[in-house]
Amino acid sequence: MPSPKLRMKSLLAFLFATSGLAAQTLVEIGGKADGLVIDLRYTTADNYFKTAFYPRHAQALLRPATAAKLAKVQAELKSQGLGLKIWDAYRPLSVQRAMWKALPDARFVADPSKGGRHNRGAAVDATLVDAKGVELQMPTAHDDFSEKAAAHFNLVPPAVFKNREKLQQVMTNHGFALFDSEWWHFDDVDWKQYEALDVPLDPLSAAQRQKHLLLDSRVVEQATNARLVLGTPQKHPANPLFQADKPWENSMNNLYPNVIWDEEEQLFKLWYKCVLADKEVIAQMDQPSTVHDVGWYLLYATSKDGVRWDKPELGLHKFAGSSANNIVARDCPNVGVFKDLHDADPSRRYKMVSDVGLGKPQVRFSADGFHWGAAVAAKGFGAQNGDTHNNAFWDERSGKYLWFTKLYLGERLVGRLESDDFITWKNNGLVLRSSLEEGRTSQTYCMPVFRCGSIYLSYVMMYHVGKGRTVDCELAWSHDGLHWQRVAPGTPFIPRGAKGSYDSECIYAMAGPPILRDGQFMIFYGGDDFPHTGWKRHCLPCLATLRPDGFAGYAPVEADKPARVLTRALRMTAEPVCITADVSPGGSLRVSAVDEQGAVLDVAEAISTSVTDAVLKWEKGALKVPTARFRIELDHAVLYAISAGDLLNQELPPLVNPLKMATRMIHPATTRTISFDADVQGWKGVDKLEHHATGGAKGGYIHVSRSGKSLPIALSPITSKESPFAGDWTQIVGGKGAEITCQVRAARAGGRVMIELFANDLAQWQFETKTSFANEWRQVAA
Repeated sequence: MPSPKLRMKSLLAFLFATSGLAAQTLVEIGGKADGLVIDLRYTTADNYFKTAFYPRHAQALLRPATAAKLAKVQAELKSQGLGLKIWDAYRPLSVQRAMWKALPDARFVADPSKGGRHNRGAAVDATLVDAKGVELQMPTAHDDFSEKAAAHFNLVPPAVFKNREKLQQVMTNHGFALFDSEWWHFDDVDWKQYEALDVPLDPLSAAQRQKHLLLDSRVVEQATNARLVLGTPQKHPANPLFQADKPWENSMNNLYPNVIWDEEEQLFKLWYKCVLADKEVIAQMDQPSTVHDVGWYLLYATSKDGVRWDKPELGLHKFAGSSANNIVARDCPNVGVFKDLHDADPSRRYKMVSDVGLGKPQVRFSADGFHWGAAVAAKGFGAQNGDTHNNAFWDERSGKYLWFTKLYLGERLVGRLESDDFITWKNNGLVLRSSLEEGRTSQTYCMPVFRCGSIYLSYVMMYHVGKGRTVDCELAWSHDGLHWQRVAPGTPFIPRGAKGSYDSECIYAMAGPPILRDGQFMIFYGGDDFPHTGWKRHCLPCLATLRPDGFAGYAPVEADKPARVLTRALRMTAEPVCITADVSPGGSLRVSAVDEQGAVLDVAEAISTSVTDAVLKWEKGALKVPTARFRIELDHAVLYAISAGDLLNQELPPLVNPLKMATRMIHPATTRTISFDADVQGWKGVDKLEHHATGGAKGGYIHVSRSGKSLPIALSPITSKESPFAGDWTQIVGGKGAEITCQVRAARAGGRVMIELFANDLAQWQFETKTSFANEWRQVAA
């Protein structure tokens, strides 16, 4: 097996707390004990289990008090020309479960139902090294589960016995206890005061968690002669990156690109959608099958630079009698793929999400990204979820898997689900829709999501159903992954090309975060020169680059006048304050730290060139204040991000409600009444409609019915000319509010009555009343 890379740690301690686990703090021990050799054995398969349970770049973490004890051990050993090598430290419970499944023996693996000392961040596996980092001889290797591994096994050579005794003595002198069956395992004597955790070993760095993009509306408190402007992605001159030049690439419809940079393999990986629309092509599949009357392949390509791509001949699926192709899966429409470094099970390292129709989601697992297991039905989805580019990922912040897909309720909306195990999902419902002004003309088609700094970002594909069926890629953000806002509604983030060009009609952005290479964000997308209609069309892979964090920033409105931005208050930490900005030649960016009253606390050295995560240099040295706001003056500059502490006030700015403004004119209150005189023509959700002159609560009534399990829907007149409800209610109804009442009765008792209000042909408001259907007439109010 290849030997793991050893990492000499001498950095400051890195503290982190996950969402909901603020008090469950762990510290990276490489900084607490200078000179420690970190060799986490479970980051590779070079261990007893022959499995890499940890991510490749996992951190060695402990409780702060445990880490402080270990630092004293290292300091004593260092004075003697020795040191510690750490084989294991904190271990997530998810990993413990996987180990227990492989070796359910409490002598060597703690029962995960009880939680072990490693799971509490209060234990280490360690050995001794000399000044050059070379291991001293010990009774056994790590994870040698034999009698020789016992802490007091005596049949060992004198030199080995001396080394083991040296390790045990120095560890016990500083607050650690021996573990009888493993000479390398040491528990903090205070381990009982800590609870077992399942915090991932690859959390966002402190700098990333404290990086605030200026597009986050919570960051900027005041802007003078400054406005938020979208960044400008640059399309690569090699676009499109490759053609649909294989016989099985019958229709690279929408493409739905899923792209990662695999750090371990130093390789770009692309999984892309392919539809087999022509019957003669479907016939060449090995045992032809269709979903929605077309065939489906998931194809795979790789690249070393992201520009020149290879389609490897994988030999997995036959087409036209040959397996020399890049097909990795079939019968998986609307597919999303990602590499999951969180899951301790290596057979589930890669995960796929797809659907075979609305309400029919499925998942698959793979160890390598191209040998996929059978589809497994995902639970918890609604009947209207799916039929778009599904995308999912492990979210370190919430400690859950998130899945974003379509929610279809007469228009295309965005829905979100979350899961602990990737099989059973909790449906969070609607998270984003088009605006009232857009109506059904432009709809949210799909929304690949990723983390960026302290927030979530997404590419929102807006499907212009009423404007030529084109698709634009916009940008949206959320502070919690549930409440979303489009950054610049109606303005594309990646603009479509000129008429007739390769991406002139539709753009579908990648699933997954942008890839940082050579100082640039790489954003892959599918570009189409044909509208979003029909199966037979090609959407080809393309690339756009962006300066890091340059999604949107504050820039002067009038270039020749001073522009100023004032942030909300931030809680300062030991981390330096950093700035990301573009500064034009001759321009500058100046930052002052101010208190709540606006008094200057310190002034930073001016920035006169474009920078990314540049550390500010303060006149008084380090900025040592508990809280501060930052006043930034922009002269021919654009400010994208500021990295400091957490926002003291994380509330979203209140939305301006024009109905509650003091200047609103209150019109006299009136009553509007509607009747249901029209016949069934033009109605929706009704098979039969009958008029009765008498027998109603007050005179006549109508009876509507619908076959099947679906409930009938009684509509007011549906056109603005017919409906007395059409128009501005503040004027036609008046008053400070409105109440809708009606009388209802049902053939049999049932659920509660729902009243919906439509605007621009969209059901923008839904009211579930307190009244249930019954055999007698009942008044309903909303």
